[in-house]
Amino acid sequence: MDAKEIGLSVIMVVSSVVLTYKWLTRLGYNSDPIIILAAMILIGSLAALIVLLNMRIQNMEEALNAKERSLRINIKGVEENLQIKLEELARNTTNTIGEFSKRIYR
Repeated sequence: MDAKEIGLSVIMVVSSVVLTYKWLTRLGYNSDPIIILAAMILIGSLAALIVLLNMRIQNMEEALNAKERSLRINIKGVEENLQIKLEELARNTTNTIGEFSKRIYR
C-alpha cells in the first residue's frame, strides 16, 4: 500500500465521522457513538475494499505484462528458427535446380 492510499483511507474515515456527527446533531438527535462507530467501520471497510481491488488489478497487470514479454520472446525464437529453416530450404532448392540445369545441358 502506498502512503497516498493510506492517507486517502484515513480521510474517508474521518470525513464519515464528521459527516455522521453533523447529520445527527442537525436532525436533533444526540450524537450516538454506536452510529458514528458503524459509519467509521463502513467507510473503513469500503476504503480497504477499494485498496484491495487496486492491488489485485495491479497484480493482474504485472502478470499480463510478464506473459506478453514471454510470448514476444517465444514468437521471436520461432521466427528465427523458421527463418533458418527457410534459408536452408531455399539453398537446397537452388542446389537441386542447379543440378537439374546441369543435367539438362549435358
